[in-house]
Amino acid sequence: MSIHLRSCQYDHPFQQLYKPPSCQPPFSQLKLALALGVMGVSACTTIPPTEPATSMVLAQPLIPIDAPYGVYDNSTLSTHTQPSIATSRWQQFYADERLKALIALALQNNKDLQQAMLNVKLAKAQYQISELEDIPTLNFNANHNRGANHAVDKNPSDRFSVGLSASNYELDFWGRIHNLQEQALQRYFASSAGQDNAQIILISNVAQTYVNLSYALAQLQLAEATASTRAESLRITQARFNAGVDAKSPSLQADAALESAKLAIYQAQNQILKIRNALQLLIGMPIANELLPPAGVQDVVSPQIFNTGLPSELLHYRPDILQAEFTLKAAGANIAAARAAFFPRITLSTNVGVASPKLDDLFDSSSVSWGFSPSISLPIFDAGALNANYQVSKIQQQQALASYEKTIQTAFKEVNDVLADRAVLDKQLKSQYRLQDNFNETYDIANARYKAGLDNYLTVLDAQRSQFANQQSLLQLEQAKVISQIQLYQALGGGASIDVPVNLTSPADANLFTFIDPQGRDATLAEAASTARVASHDDVARLIVKEPAERKQVEQEQMQIVNEVTP
Repeated sequence: MSIHLRSCQYDHPFQQLYKPPSCQPPFSQLKLALALGVMGVSACTTIPPTEPATSMVLAQPLIPIDAPYGVYDNSTLSTHTQPSIATSRWQQFYADERLKALIALALQNNKDLQQAMLNVKLAKAQYQISELEDIPTLNFNANHNRGANHAVDKNPSDRFSVGLSASNYELDFWGRIHNLQEQALQRYFASSAGQDNAQIILISNVAQTYVNLSYALAQLQLAEATASTRAESLRITQARFNAGVDAKSPSLQADAALESAKLAIYQAQNQILKIRNALQLLIGMPIANELLPPAGVQDVVSPQIFNTGLPSELLHYRPDILQAEFTLKAAGANIAAARAAFFPRITLSTNVGVASPKLDDLFDSSSVSWGFSPSISLPIFDAGALNANYQVSKIQQQQALASYEKTIQTAFKEVNDVLADRAVLDKQLKSQYRLQDNFNETYDIANARYKAGLDNYLTVLDAQRSQFANQQSLLQLEQAKVISQIQLYQALGGGASIDVPVNLTSPADANLFTFIDPQGRDATLAEAASTARVASHDDVARLIVKEPAERKQVEQEQMQIVNEVTP
């Protein structure tokens, strides 16, 4: 239901001294408007009450997060007295120059990351649109009407008019527009955190694929060396058979062992081609040979003690957690907007300009005209659509809350899984090295006894197979150790665009949170800093223009603010 108050049109300022009957609604119309207003107010009694769930309160994980991680190896610690490796930029964390060059190419060309960046730009544009909802739209109008009333005057008349008008400007008494702006803002932050998450995943995938390619090359070298050794064994057994020293079975066994090694070569070659294809997909372009890794790389990351920080720091460093957090905030704002839809909507329309039957007299002082028309729309009957929309928004918030808590729990699981792997990798490697020494010695003894005629060739074959299998396992463990360093960096949230994170506090008034910046710094907001890691738009601008020393001071101030507002 809408109530339109009678608008008054004045063609001259002096006409305001006398209000024509058209501007004075009859008494019956006033009674009708009053009755409809009472009906509208009574309809407002169905407005759902404000619930605590609609407030912007973050969910907390139902698991302890203030104690150090329980399982870690000798090169890993969990403390708040030293910075977490998540604070290291990827350029400092990784030491391999080839790998860093590949990561830089991936950040430029990867299509998944480009889609994430476009999502940020789209969310930013949508927020800019919502920001303009509470700003009146001003239109310029110029009209020429020519016509006649044949019942009165058969001579046509002209009317020229020029003016400005603002129509359907809504007064946001109940916060509907404000909450829609807040929802768009939080979605923008969520998309920016999503870009950070895509970047972290991309960097980690490039690094892991690089290491996988390196150890596939190492497996190929091992298979080729094994095939060469077994080819020599085949030559010896055939010579002994030709000389009548041995039966034919040792040479057949040696030939089978050689073919087995060749199969390992073919498998390694196939694996190398597939991994290289995967790396090229991540990079988004063909890879130059000089950027390919050597076999069996070890020093992929900078030598350091891997400090994981406390589990609670994941809430700040993991962009997927921040993305879920902002999505939850957006859902809360959507509930508030859905609730505000139950209240009356008040809109204003106005115009000012000049009008005259003669074009020459259009801009005379006597031709001034203006109008003002307020309107109130009261929801009375909508077949339950408003309530259904409100219930949908509540369910969406519950979904966002469940997703937020699951994201936190998944993050803790990923970190603990990597720490569990690292806790036993060194022990496994030590055992594998001892096994390797044992198998090498066993093979040397078996081969010597065979050449001396003291043992058959089956003993040599068993020793060869055990030696080769252990060498393959040893390479896999060395690969797993390097991969675990990369996975730990990713699981802790390392690789985003800003080193020092702080919580994002929503502005008290979304209208102040504008992207209209005359100096053009707004365009670099998403690119220069992660919105998931800054306190406000003003802080972003300060971070952009400050020197490194001043940036450090700004970041410290932000952390102090966060400590003050965080319970």
